[in-house]
Amino acid sequence: MKAEDVRTEKDVREFLKDWSGFERDVYLFTYRIPRGKVSTYSGVAKAIGKPRAQRAVANALHNNPLYPVVPCWRVVKSDGSFGGEAKAAAGRRQHVVEDGVLVKDGKVVITKDILF
Repeated sequence: MKAEDVRTEKDVREFLKDWSGFERDVYLFTYRIPRGKVSTYSGVAKAIGKPRAQRAVANALHNNPLYPVVPCWRVVKSDGSFGGEAKAAAGRRQHVVEDGVLVKDGKVVITKDILF
């Protein structure tokens, strides 16, 4: 299966069948984040049972082979900011705004309603 053929969660699972369990878990959790919601790197790590692996989550999402099907832009730092290189961070911030998420002073306004 080619990345461009991936559309559904079943497709995501099939595409990632030979990847590590950690990467599969990160990409599947991120795939499920709905439009208008975000999670944090630490939130993803906790959700997949690896509560201290927030840096590993960030690294996995940095190498997202299924962009844009797996919406990695919906995962932000705990303070609502966007990590990484400035140009890439600006692109992720724009995607989040297009998703309907409130961004103020360059950061997602983190509320209980917005967190997935």
